[in-house]
Amino acid sequence: MSCHVVHQLGNPLFRSKTKLEGDQLCLSCHEQVAKVGSHSVHSFGNCANCHMPRIAKSAESGDIRSHVFTVLLPKDTIETKVPNSCQTCHKHKDDDLHDLQQRWDALTTRRAAVGEMIEAKQ
Repeated sequence: MSCHVVHQLGNPLFRSKTKLEGDQLCLSCHEQVAKVGSHSVHSFGNCANCHMPRIAKSAESGDIRSHVFTVLLPKDTIETKVPNSCQTCHKHKDDDLHDLQQRWDALTTRRAAVGEMIEAKQ
């Protein structure tokens, strides 16, 4: 399987479906990341909800997803008007974009290490 052949190509009944369901497709190549930063507050129910958010409506069933495979942040919406990953979720739908971006920054900023280095015994 490759990233370029994830859909059931050639079968009109499955035109927009992927070969595996939900996270199974992503995790067939990518390792599940540690639950830090944004991953610490989100379930791993579906990688695509954040990394391929729905960005447009279509006449057919299912909305059109982003295929940039990166999280679209509130600041991206401020700059380009493209829907962001956070607000495509019903929980953040009406949140202020600037406030949502500040919360994202606070959540994903790693704190500096404290204390001193401990030498390993050999």
